[in-house]
Amino acid sequence: MDQNFVANILSITLFFVPLFVAIRAFALYRKTLSRRLLVLAIAMTIIALTAAAGFTGDNVTSIALNVDWFNYIGQTVSFLFIFLSLLLKQERSLRLLVGWHLLACVPLLLLLFLAPVLPPDFPNPIITKTLLSGSRGVICGLIFYYYMFAFTTKATRFSFLMGSAFLFLSVGYFIVILKYGNASDPSATTIDRLGDITRISGSIALFIAVVRG
Repeated sequence: MDQNFVANILSITLFFVPLFVAIRAFALYRKTLSRRLLVLAIAMTIIALTAAAGFTGDNVTSIALNVDWFNYIGQTVSFLFIFLSLLLKQERSLRLLVGWHLLACVPLLLLLFLAPVLPPDFPNPIITKTLLSGSRGVICGLIFYYYMFAFTTKATRFSFLMGSAFLFLSVGYFIVILKYGNASDPSATTIDRLGDITRISGSIALFIAVVRG
């Protein structure tokens, strides 16, 4: 099996699912003007872009592209704003959150455009990648707890599926951390694939939640 096969499936899944969610959220925002939906749409658009960047970085060899900064930070920031939008209830607070979210997108997109000239390696890669991947796992875990609390309050299929989706995503990000300290170990590839498959499962659960929830 091509070593990039599972990673490519993850990138494709993480592109089309967030893109679908973003389009649906934008469409609903136009009807409801819910800023929470707008935050979701913006966040999912950035996550879709990180997947497209990751796919390009893994498969284009004619030019050196360091898209990892954009991928790690873009996903972390996106999940963070989704979590904050769930916590905030007042419309004024959500309006401010949208403004900060749009502002945060500027340096994120700058990281994407600078991918050809960024250094190929992270400084202290084990520590840096562990912190960046761990932050994604922590925030997805917090979103999972939010939806599980919502499920215990009012049991709905949507909250259960959303909670399941972010649980899989959180676990997947934490699994990937295990490979950073043993990148040369043959088991690192297995760990990487396991983390990717877990995140693919989370993306599928997210898709089902949006379609059927």
